[in-house]
Amino acid sequence: MKFKIAIFASIILFGTQFGMEPSQAIPASDAKPQNQLSPTVVLGFAGVLQPDCVRQVEAGEYRCAKRWVEVTHLLKSLVYQDVESQLIVPLQHQLAIADKSWHQFQTQHCQQLTQRLRNTPDFPIATSVCLARLNNDRILELQRGGEIITLQSHDPRFESLLDQLKLRNSSVQRHWEQYQTQYCQIEKALFSLNTLRLAQCHERLREARIRQLEELLAAPTCGLALFKGSVRPGIPELNCVDKTQLGLNRCAVYWSKTTQFLQSSIYGDWAKRLSKQYQQTFMVAEKSWQDYREAHCTELVEPFKEGSMAPMLYHRCLARLNNDRIADLNGIAVYDPEDEPQQAPVTSGQDTTQALWERYQTQYCKFESLFFGSQTRSKQCPNRLNLGRLHHIKAMMNTR
Repeated sequence: MKFKIAIFASIILFGTQFGMEPSQAIPASDAKPQNQLSPTVVLGFAGVLQPDCVRQVEAGEYRCAKRWVEVTHLLKSLVYQDVESQLIVPLQHQLAIADKSWHQFQTQHCQQLTQRLRNTPDFPIATSVCLARLNNDRILELQRGGEIITLQSHDPRFESLLDQLKLRNSSVQRHWEQYQTQYCQIEKALFSLNTLRLAQCHERLREARIRQLEELLAAPTCGLALFKGSVRPGIPELNCVDKTQLGLNRCAVYWSKTTQFLQSSIYGDWAKRLSKQYQQTFMVAEKSWQDYREAHCTELVEPFKEGSMAPMLYHRCLARLNNDRIADLNGIAVYDPEDEPQQAPVTSGQDTTQALWERYQTQYCKFESLFFGSQTRSKQCPNRLNLGRLHHIKAMMNTR
């Protein structure tokens, strides 16, 4: 199977939830919209689960939990910068004030949750999980993606939870109320002709706070309720609030940036713990993979390079290959069971992209052979990577 190689320079098209031309691109997913846009997050972001990290945590490896804080913080910062760039200076100042109050609230809320989990198995990761979850809530608030259930000035659930937790006059609740007031003033200014907008903003933020309080109340008996399912490593496509092509383009850029951040973090951890005898081979394999990724995604988008969806296809491709590289680094195969009989054609191509992939396969399997010796992982490396390449080719054929 032979593909034509082309050079593609992507121009990121921007859009924003405020209906203005944005200055940066946003990530997301083209997954089917759900009834509830608010995330049910454990160690992910923007409504994304990451069970492979949960398995590492259960094995006593807490670094991945901290990574999810870093990645959610990155995504939150990207969304914040994009929203900020669309506001006039007075509203930018108001947004900064609201963000400061939110950070104060986040810190104190997560301290409370961690304290309530002190004598549970979840204690070592409680702060990280809490910070990541609240980052997710903030991302959706910035994108105005929370579902409005009802409009009322007082919610009995809210009042009851505050009383049960004895938080009615606490500093953490005051910080949250300051954030709610300050942030909703921005919506009031932007939508001055819509009298419902302010009430909707208050209700949306209150629903998120209710979820946080419910989690806090249940923590001593339920822990963090870590997800136990199975999913491929990396970051699944992000929930995209804006379904226009501009919005989808932005979402794809965010997805590629967050997967790149995570992949680089995992690669960096590997590089730090390798002795000098393995580092050179490991670095060469990484460079070969980077060359292959760029060539493959350029090739994939070639037929669409003049269209408005080109940035979306290109960055989704980068994100998917970043996820597959994360799987490679973890020794996990990313393929469907029915792919296995179809391995042979993957290694028979003669084009430049295939040659780059074969170089990566050779270099990385050489590293695994040196590092893991005769262990099963190194023996399975060629076939495991073959199946990954087949996965990439099938995705390209489905795109075209």
